[in-house]
Amino acid sequence: MPRKFTIIYDTYCGWCYGAAPVFDALIETGAEVEVLHRHLFQGSNAPKMSEGKGDYILKADAQIAALTGQTFSQTYAEKVVMSGKEVLESGYTAQAAALVHDQGARREFEIRHKLEVLRYIDGVSAQDRDAVVSALVDLGIEPAEAEKIGTPELAERAQVLSRKADQLMQEMGSFGVPTVLSHDETGTEIVNHSAFYGNPSGVSALLS
Repeated sequence: MPRKFTIIYDTYCGWCYGAAPVFDALIETGAEVEVLHRHLFQGSNAPKMSEGKGDYILKADAQIAALTGQTFSQTYAEKVVMSGKEVLESGYTAQAAALVHDQGARREFEIRHKLEVLRYIDGVSAQDRDAVVSALVDLGIEPAEAEKIGTPELAERAQVLSRKADQLMQEMGSFGVPTVLSHDETGTEIVNHSAFYGNPSGVSALLS
């Protein structure tokens, strides 16, 4: 069978943002790709930036930027990472992903990219539901559909996808996002996506 891929990510994961050019390059190869939003940041894993997480994230962001060339703006650092109120909770982005998941990886990653810009460049809070709704409308989603962000039904749909992602990660022994999996007739293996940092177009070699 042709080689297929699964990308497991969380929009608010800095390493996923760093790997985004690799993700997008894999989509552009035309390979069959399923993407799953992990919703990593929720519940007990939704820390306040003011409780020490912000300092840790700033150091990680600097490392990610150096390795990948991705931009983390000063606005983001000031308004998000060093905010006394910000909570790292990716529920709204998980729901946005769930809203368009059935439309395919390319569409879901359009949403991902838009929300990454809002966060890492524009410094928009994770708690800003209206910003997520507006972003979806800007990308052509009907307002009535976009307004489903925050509803229990959409939250549950996001959890279903997150649980699927978690099960795959457990099966493969992967303990963090991003996780990229390659599937062919011989089985499934984890892809070392970091090998393509700085050369995302090189990911096309995975198809051969």
